[in-house]
Amino acid sequence: MGAVHLSHDVIDSQLVDRHQEKIGRIDELLLELEEGKPPRVATIVIGGVARARRVGRWMLACHRAVHALLGHREEYESRIPFEAVRRIADTIELDVEGDTLPSMRLDRWLATHIVCRIPGGSGERK
Repeated sequence: MGAVHLSHDVIDSQLVDRHQEKIGRIDELLLELEEGKPPRVATIVIGGVARARRVGRWMLACHRAVHALLGHREEYESRIPFEAVRRIADTIELDVEGDTLPSMRLDRWLATHIVCRIPGGSGERK
């Protein structure tokens, strides 16, 4: 494999878990800096304030307002060690169980309480 450009090839890439289920997109990467060594990607961040920041200022403001209004302390953000990456291709395959990720809790809640009420949002085809 040739060079991987983080901003082009990795950020916003579709992630799949070990069962090939979609679990979101990469919102941020955390780098590890050690003296005398090049930076290395240490952590993949999905959801939470990282997603809000990536979408834009308006989403960050909405995120903060909802958390303040509801008094949420919990962040629906997943931090996955980069060592969990199995393969980088069209999608990035991770050696994780998608259903256990905090970032998936919000997705499930939205699907159950909001998306299913939108006509055609149930995923059923006619």
